[in-house]
Amino acid sequence: MTKIKICGNTRADDVELAVELGADLLGFIFTHSKRQVRVDEIRDVIAQVPAGVERVGVFIDEPTEQIGEVARACGLTALQVYRPLTENDRALGLLLLPAFRVQAGEDLITIPLEQGDHPLFDTWVPDSVGGTGRAWAWPQAREVARRYPLVVSGGLTADNVDGAVRELHPWAVDVCSGVEAEPGRKDHAKLRAFVEAVRRVDRS
Repeated sequence: MTKIKICGNTRADDVELAVELGADLLGFIFTHSKRQVRVDEIRDVIAQVPAGVERVGVFIDEPTEQIGEVARACGLTALQVYRPLTENDRALGLLLLPAFRVQAGEDLITIPLEQGDHPLFDTWVPDSVGGTGRAWAWPQAREVARRYPLVVSGGLTADNVDGAVRELHPWAVDVCSGVEAEPGRKDHAKLRAFVEAVRRVDRS
């Protein structure tokens, strides 16, 4: 079964529905974004996420000390970061989703990864990190997907996620803007349709 990550969560009712639908990972953005959340406003929401659902903190280039403080305050279980991971990051003891923005023609097999990493491939867009609504060329990641538990992100919707799953057989798919009514607020019909689309291709 392909795992499903719902990212950019800011509201309790969206989180509740994602859990009800069987999401495996929930992402909360603690960095510069239209979907950024603060510890004091999201801590109680995250506390309601049941055990077994990964609580992913999303960061760009924040130092390990800051990430660790947020992780402890919110009970995070996983880390998604858009900069090279350090040994201090790895020492936090979280599930690691090192994030990379894929450019056309890039040789992804040269990206430095370690055993146990779950690389997340997102779309490269100038002056934007995540939530772009744009997909990248999935065949570029075939070799990485054979070697690592890959997370496919960037431009996924209920209409195209089956293509990503069939192409790469990833460990997980990650959606944000593809299930939103507006940044930070989910469209519940789109969220249901996305989860069903993933489960449908898994069954086939």
